[in-house]
Amino acid sequence: MSHPRTIAILGDLHANLSALEAVKAVLDLEEVSELYCVGDLVGYGPRPNEVLEFVREHGVRSVAGNHDWALLGRIDASYFNPYAQAALEWTRAKISKANANFLEELPLRIDEECFSIFHGALPEPEAFNYLQSFPAARASLADFEAPIGFCGHTHVPMNFIERPGEAELEWHFQSDWHLGQDERAVVNVGSVGQPRDENPQAPVCVYEVGSRHLRLLRTPYNIAEEQKLIRKAGLPPILGDRLMHGI
Repeated sequence: MSHPRTIAILGDLHANLSALEAVKAVLDLEEVSELYCVGDLVGYGPRPNEVLEFVREHGVRSVAGNHDWALLGRIDASYFNPYAQAALEWTRAKISKANANFLEELPLRIDEECFSIFHGALPEPEAFNYLQSFPAARASLADFEAPIGFCGHTHVPMNFIERPGEAELEWHFQSDWHLGQDERAVVNVGSVGQPRDENPQAPVCVYEVGSRHLRLLRTPYNIAEEQKLIRKAGLPPILGDRLMHGI
């Protein structure tokens, strides 16, 4: 008897190994081993190499995020805030050649029959625009063919649903719901490494492809460990402080 296909979609990791390991432990309990990531594997956090090695070791299929591209020099990072820029410079000095090469190979989007994955908004994934409005959601829905698309970038989980025959999109923050058979959706899965929805617990989205059942699971992790490593690395302390509050 074959098991229904279930995937996990991880939001922006941001070099936070403690959160990533905690989320993986939850997924092991759920017996979900097919892992995807919406990008931003590096930036902000103190363990970029360890996170990238974890991603490579566990076969996580990821797209590139704006921090990944900024690290590679593919986009101008001058619009990043000073803390993000400081973390980027620090990461650039620490990243291994093998891990930089891995980032170089990440696509901007993954399109399968059942779902699509991208970092920000479509139709221009390389612009890394935020998907947090009805126009952005509608434009993104028009640019992929699958029933559902997954993104990140804002660090805030939210869901936009397109119902047949209805002019307006529905918008909600539900963490356990089904996508109707004729409905389509864009789902922001939040951020594993730096949640900003005032909930410091690391999120991960689990999607059962056949039943279209979505769950956003949350787990505590060792925030103090990440804060200690951020301070020890000489990164801006605010990058650790904000983890405690999920902001």
